[in-house]
Amino acid sequence: MYLLQGAIFMVLAGIVYQDFKYRGIYWWMFPAIFLLMTTATVQVLGFIETISQAGKSGLFLALQFAVLTGYISIKQKKLTNIFDGFFGLGDLLFLVVLCFGFSFLNYVFFYLLSLMLIILLTAIFGYQSTAHGKKIPLAGYQALIFMILMAISSFIPNINLLADDHLINLLGYGN
Repeated sequence: MYLLQGAIFMVLAGIVYQDFKYRGIYWWMFPAIFLLMTTATVQVLGFIETISQAGKSGLFLALQFAVLTGYISIKQKKLTNIFDGFFGLGDLLFLVVLCFGFSFLNYVFFYLLSLMLIILLTAIFGYQSTAHGKKIPLAGYQALIFMILMAISSFIPNINLLADDHLINLLGYGN
């Protein structure tokens, strides 16, 4: 399991580096991180539960993109493809892959918290690179945050990214 987590960590580090430096990620990293993350999750949860959790997270993500497409289309006063200048395809692929690395509530929590943190970091530090225009390395930031969460969860046994129990108790809805 540690070897698998190490491989996931290394691919995530590659995503961080590439997205920050080039604002793009090699295509082969998405199937690699998908296979590694899905294998690790299936080992812990089993195949059926992994598909169930990823399916719920995927539906949440689809709803987010439907709302985002609707909002931008209304703002532009025409049906708009959000992948044409508003959102990167690599960012979407990374978010889809992350569906297989979290339980449903942990995914929603990670998604919302990471977006808020990225907005805050971007507001504080601005755009550091003029070579890439005003593109934000969303997948890179989220990969970095995921790496930090993986490290924290390996040292603190109560934090389990694949189970919602700790998060539910933390939010005060547990017993």
